[in-house]
Amino acid sequence: MNHPFVYRVSNIIAAMLMAAICCFDASAQTEKIKLPPRTVEGKLSNGLRYLILPNGQPQSRAEFRLVMQVGSLQQTAEEGGCAHFLEHVAFGPSTHFPGRSKVEYLESLGMKYGQDINAFTGFDRTIYLFAVPTDRGKEAAMDQSLLILRDWLAGAIIDSAKVENEKGIILEELRGYDLGDDFYDLKIGNGIYRQRLPLGTADEIKAMTARTLKNFYHRWYRPEHAAIIVVGDIHPQTLEQKIIQTFSSLQNADTSSRQDYPLVYEKGIHSFTVMDSLQKRTRLEIIIPHPCTVESTFTGALQNQQEQLLVSAISARFRALKLDPQVSDDWYLSDKNHFVLAMEGKDRQELADKITATANACKSLQEQGWDPAELEAIKERFCQRMHLPETSGKLSSAWCDDFTDYVLSGDCYMTDSLQFIRLRQAVAATTSQELQELLARRMEAGKNALLAAWQTYPQFGEIPDNLLADAWQKGEAMPCQPFTYQPPEERQEILVATPPCLVVRTPYNPEHIKKQRVYKHLGIQEVELTNGIRLILKPTPDQSGELLMTSFAPGSLSALSKEEYPLLADLAGYMEMGGIAKVNHDTLSEYLYQNNIALSMAIENHWHGFMGASPVSHAPEFFRLVYEKIFHPEIPALYPENEEEEESKSMLSQMLKRDASRQLAAYLDEIMGNALPYANEKPPKGKQATAQELVRFYQELYTRTTSTYLICGDFQPDSLCRQFVSVFGDIPPYKGKRQLVPADFQLPDTTFVKGFPNGNDSQIVFDYLLYGHYPPGLQQTLLLKLMRDIIRNRLISVLREGYSLVYSPYIGLTYEGYPYATYYFDINASARKENMEKINDVLQQIFSTLQQEKVTREELRDIKRSFLIAKRETLTDQSPGNWRNTLTNLLKNGETLQEFDRYEQVLERITPARLRKAFRQYLHLEPHALLYLSNQHIEKP
Repeated sequence: MNHPFVYRVSNIIAAMLMAAICCFDASAQTEKIKLPPRTVEGKLSNGLRYLILPNGQPQSRAEFRLVMQVGSLQQTAEEGGCAHFLEHVAFGPSTHFPGRSKVEYLESLGMKYGQDINAFTGFDRTIYLFAVPTDRGKEAAMDQSLLILRDWLAGAIIDSAKVENEKGIILEELRGYDLGDDFYDLKIGNGIYRQRLPLGTADEIKAMTARTLKNFYHRWYRPEHAAIIVVGDIHPQTLEQKIIQTFSSLQNADTSSRQDYPLVYEKGIHSFTVMDSLQKRTRLEIIIPHPCTVESTFTGALQNQQEQLLVSAISARFRALKLDPQVSDDWYLSDKNHFVLAMEGKDRQELADKITATANACKSLQEQGWDPAELEAIKERFCQRMHLPETSGKLSSAWCDDFTDYVLSGDCYMTDSLQFIRLRQAVAATTSQELQELLARRMEAGKNALLAAWQTYPQFGEIPDNLLADAWQKGEAMPCQPFTYQPPEERQEILVATPPCLVVRTPYNPEHIKKQRVYKHLGIQEVELTNGIRLILKPTPDQSGELLMTSFAPGSLSALSKEEYPLLADLAGYMEMGGIAKVNHDTLSEYLYQNNIALSMAIENHWHGFMGASPVSHAPEFFRLVYEKIFHPEIPALYPENEEEEESKSMLSQMLKRDASRQLAAYLDEIMGNALPYANEKPPKGKQATAQELVRFYQELYTRTTSTYLICGDFQPDSLCRQFVSVFGDIPPYKGKRQLVPADFQLPDTTFVKGFPNGNDSQIVFDYLLYGHYPPGLQQTLLLKLMRDIIRNRLISVLREGYSLVYSPYIGLTYEGYPYATYYFDINASARKENMEKINDVLQQIFSTLQQEKVTREELRDIKRSFLIAKRETLTDQSPGNWRNTLTNLLKNGETLQEFDRYEQVLERITPARLRKAFRQYLHLEPHALLYLSNQHIEKP
């Protein structure tokens, strides 16, 4: 977790730092940023680099990366798509790993292909990555992992059969590829990047040959273009020796050297417009490309911070002038940052006026700079936000990402506290003249190349080519108005006393406890009160002194009738507006803020409860707050919906109708019971629930003593239990008459197909749904999860690799123990329409085989191990949030703490024979549903 850097140091250290700062000269500024402590960095005589860092998060795990400084930019015109195609082929046979044994070995350790084992290709890189557990067979795992990296670098076997087989997969990947940016064509420039997209074109993929790939592989996959990164549970010096032994024999060939390519933009203003009929305002992003700064030295780090200080300083002036442009300056690609000024307007004149005002403000800042007091206030706020990342709990995968940036671009992120203090001191010494010069360089870069990204709507009309240029020139031609800085009024924080109703202390009465139980393996204490409330305490000694609480009880919106639902569905939003009746709303809000206490309602279709957090030292006040919120809530004013709210709801409705993906998701939720059947019902025109009706339903839910309170955090369970029981122990059982009976729901009872047109004429994106009911319990959910992962293995090995029918098949599992005890598997992939019949046949064959034949003990063992690894890495003393989420989901779905305390034994007892029975029991081939996105039509299978 990131935190503000602590400013206080001892007098001796402070004196030493001041002396160092005073002696700071130009040569010191060129010093390199230090790598994290204990990092081992090296380079072999053949050019291969390596970075090794021991790290304990997560425990018993090591992350491996092979970073190749080779991407699509290294391709010739005849090699389009080569770099990415090669990434696919590299997972196939190699010198030391025939067939699929590379992936099979890693999966045998408990890792998952596509999750813990993956690769990706960009313009300037191809990165292979995987993780291995180190809790057993550590030395062998290290040796085999390095051998896998060596084979990727120098042992890939590229044959024609593999190449031809992979074409169908990559073509499907290309068909479903989404750049994720409507303005990509504008931002990418006019150089080689536009011509060398990493995936290549369909024609390039179809024309790919083994010979072309081999030539590219042998030319570029060489030690001097590679770096090995290993972070995790390793011994650095031992691993370094293994790297030297494994890779030193590799030789470099005398071939072409790698070339870096800048991002190129033609001179002038370049515009691109996206039209959206649902928009009511036009948004303009003025983008100025400029060279980025590599953060490898102290000077580079300082310049990067000053660039961000400039953004803060411009934004502060805009706010003072009541101008609304949003300012940013971030790395985009290659050697370029994009300095962006973004603004909106309802018509041309408003937008032109904003452009003019922005241009004039930028001119004034260049010429006049910032008022000294203004700049000091800006720098003070900026420096307060500067912080060193918290490294003690940093994940190994995140360290690998940092080292990858270091290898590819030279960026090295500061982790040394002494360097950081000097950096903050240097930022604080930045002058107005320095910022003025920096802003002038940005404006000068804009004269060379400027990008205008317009998002508008039909009624706005066509955007004139000269609108931006004319409005900007007008602003620059206007005289600079003098700016008078008005310091904000100093607001002296007055500590709010604890409200009297939260000070109330009821004596602890042990007779309120009906039953207690401790689950030793989980470290959990369960307490059942005589009134029916259940308390579950899971201490996680993470040294935070904080607690996280979730409460939940059955019964919620699904208990409302079709007529009631439209009137009362906004219950959570309404009650959340208020606090508690006995304390002024603003006073309570300030008290909670000052004491880091938070409480919010959690209302779902079938459950209601609270979520909250508090320092453990304020646990009694926190529990009283929950009590008061239940029994004495504030009743806020009820306002009729305004025009903006109606317009917003109307726009969301239109977006749903227009967006095929949202339509499919909404329909899936409806037929699988994730959404209530009358969720879209609107109240009768002019009718609205009264405040009394909302509060009445709220208390019909919350005053029941059927809640489970789950608390995780850094506390002593016995002490916290006494504090909780003192508040909640004497609550009387609920005596109301309302029954919280969920709405009726039935899964579809016939096989059906439903399509949603999405404008795609060449590809079908489908969700293949298999569903049914199950008896809630840990063994049953483990069986369903094992089934999911085994089906996933078959989708990859048969549907993807065997038949090359899909690119990235995915299977999800959703199950809900209460109230309907339903589950469904969702197989999602994309394919050509002509392949859909074959896909359906293959899926049916897979399902039938799993029902008839037992899975091997080896496959089942490997998947079980992945479950144990995931549990170990997720539920740690440093992750109270993970404990809270896991236990909440477990208990809501009808699983028990008794079962979870014996998780390993329950999992171990599942045999291949029991799993085959589960496939027969839960994998219902009839009925099933096929939902798809495409303009093409699919007949019922």
